[in-house]
Amino acid sequence: LQEVEILKVELEASQRQLEGKDEALRILQSMAVFNKATSHTKAMLQKTEEEKRTLEKEINILQWEIEFDQDRFKNIEDTWTEKYDRIYCENAALKEALKLRTEEVKTLKAENAILNQQCLEFLAMLDVKQQKVVQENMSLNKSDITDFTGLELAVLGACTCNTSGGQPCPCAKMAAVTRKQLLHLKQEVENLKKSKDEAYVMADAFRIAFEQQLMQRKDQALRLAEVIKIKKETKFINWRRLKDDGRVKLRGNKNSLGQKLSILLSSDGDCRKVEELDNPHEILKMLIDLVNDKEEALAHQRKVSYMLARAMEMKEAPGAKTYENPVKMLRKSHSWPSGMTHRGDNDPRG
Repeated sequence: LQEVEILKVELEASQRQLEGKDEALRILQSMAVFNKATSHTKAMLQKTEEEKRTLEKEINILQWEIEFDQDRFKNIEDTWTEKYDRIYCENAALKEALKLRTEEVKTLKAENAILNQQCLEFLAMLDVKQQKVVQENMSLNKSDITDFTGLELAVLGACTCNTSGGQPCPCAKMAAVTRKQLLHLKQEVENLKKSKDEAYVMADAFRIAFEQQLMQRKDQALRLAEVIKIKKETKFINWRRLKDDGRVKLRGNKNSLGQKLSILLSSDGDCRKVEELDNPHEILKMLIDLVNDKEEALAHQRKVSYMLARAMEMKEAPGAKTYENPVKMLRKSHSWPSGMTHRGDNDPRG
């Protein structure tokens, strides 16, 4: 019994030690957790401090930019205000000047009406011949007067002549001569424009004829190439068929290819040229040359008809001016291929 009691006492003591150890272990675990939490919180606090510093720097930069932009906008507003005030003052001054010029224009119109009335009265006092002379001298219309007023004022504005007896001064004579020269030049410009339009029309006709000729040549060349290709294929097929049958023989045709084609031609000279040839390539070349000659002749006929039509229109037009002789124009048209290239290079619309 004593031993049992001793064992119970030892058991209770060991239990109390275990409980103490458990308590100590719990305390150590709580301290470790606390240490971990404090290190994490310290790191978070350090990060937040760094972020706070960066944010403060950015806020300072943004505040400085805002202040700078406000100053700049204020300066811009001040400059635009000054410009607006200056333009407003200039506009007011221009309005006053416009009113003064309007009054001057009204005064000048009234004076012009008085001068026109005096001119009509002066014309009424003259006889018929003198009226015709005066009207010829005043034949310019209002648009011509506005065109030449600047030059005449430039001449007459520098005039310092003191004439007596109603005689025109040299400056007035110079202004009249200048007016006549300008009228002559204007007429020459109109004639040049008309001749230029005529040249453009002719160049268009030549270009159209040349393009038609090129298209016809191209179509003919394509057709001839297709015909030659088909003939070669049929000839090869026939030769293979005869070779397979063992009946390949050299046969001489009674009539050559040139003689067969000469039957289709209408001209005797062309028939003799084609009969002399037997090579298909030479015959093809000769046929192309003949077709080109026919096309050139047709193009020349078109140009001749166009020239004659233009000549008839110029003759029938009332008040038409003398132009180049149609025969000379037709002679020039026979050398049109070289002239066509030259005009095609200089034609701005081509």
